[in-house]
Amino acid sequence: MKSTNHDYLLKYNGYLIVKKTFLYQYEPTSVTVHNRTYLVVNNPSFKMKTYLIFLLCYHTFLHSHALEVYVHMMPWFETKETNDGTWGQHWTMANCNPDNIIDGKQDIASFYHPKIGPYASGDPDVIDWQLGVMKTAGIAGVFIDWPGTTEAYDYPKNKENCEAIIAGTERAGLKFAIVYEDNNLRLANVPDQTGQAIADMEYVQSNYFPKENYVRVNDVPLLMDFGPQVVLWEQWDDVLAPLDPKPTFLTLWNQHQQGGSYCEGEFAWVWVDFMQGLERWYTTQDVPVKIGVAYPGFQPFYTNGGWPGPGYYIDYGVDTFRQTWEMALQYTDIIQICTWNDYGEGTIVEPTDEYDTTFVDIIAEATGSKYTHDDIDELTEIYFKRKQYVNNGTMLELLKNQYDALMHKYD
Repeated sequence: MKSTNHDYLLKYNGYLIVKKTFLYQYEPTSVTVHNRTYLVVNNPSFKMKTYLIFLLCYHTFLHSHALEVYVHMMPWFETKETNDGTWGQHWTMANCNPDNIIDGKQDIASFYHPKIGPYASGDPDVIDWQLGVMKTAGIAGVFIDWPGTTEAYDYPKNKENCEAIIAGTERAGLKFAIVYEDNNLRLANVPDQTGQAIADMEYVQSNYFPKENYVRVNDVPLLMDFGPQVVLWEQWDDVLAPLDPKPTFLTLWNQHQQGGSYCEGEFAWVWVDFMQGLERWYTTQDVPVKIGVAYPGFQPFYTNGGWPGPGYYIDYGVDTFRQTWEMALQYTDIIQICTWNDYGEGTIVEPTDEYDTTFVDIIAEATGSKYTHDDIDELTEIYFKRKQYVNNGTMLELLKNQYDALMHKYD
């Protein structure tokens, strides 16, 4: 079999499912899965009936497992306008300055550059654009990196940004859940770490769990911890004891024992052993609840930016994303994309100057989203017009109505 300009959405035992725009030297079969039409090219070494069985099984898998895709979102970016005249540290690290232009791009602490430029995470216009693009891709919602309620460093501003993002999920019709950063208790030198964690969880229960669009797993709110790193073992029993109902509590992969007796599972993440580590976790880690992971790579800027941090690298691009995505599909029905916008660690799937909407397009194909590229273009146009007409109330109201209509036209 020879082909020109070919790519595939899925590959199974030699069979390729390809977008209908790609050309083959002979007439392929046309099939539709999740409202998407694909061309099927049969590998001569296998009989077509084998492929058809696979297609049926895959179609059944998507529906019976009610696949849900979420993205991990960072709330910590600030611009000069939102940070007392200086760029936020996650755009600068120790030695970058976005006011400087290098090779035609702003000097930020990343190998990749946001399509709309460096932004403030709490800006409602930015949030609407980000969540809007997510929705066009068929993403169900966001897992928000939540700093807690400790009054230290940039944590209060990050928490404020989180709550602006949560408000945005309601506008866009998306879900959200909290990923708690218990390591912040150590970084802030909190003397009573367990007591502060209890206060943080009570805040989460009072302010986030009751929301209609909060993610629920097994009919109770989902709560994740990025660790544990500080609150460990039976301390989590004390932290979660006041909560009613008890959430579905998950730790990072391979750490559920440290999450106390209420812990029900784990979520996967990036690590240096890449696919080997993922396969080992998916196939051997025996916990009731697993959330899989897909990511485009790991390209940390720490060494370049003068910050401490991991120094290993995983190739960034379509191949890495497809490998992690397809493995997650095999083993889980909830997938967390890592990440939407961690520019410092180079795990971004949001549109960038370097990759445009590549990863969003892949996700949209896989989820069967009804939205099109024209809708992403419309979202971007709305974003820039909001900035252009920031003092024109009439125009802003029209743009709000346009955004609302776009977000809910397939609800």
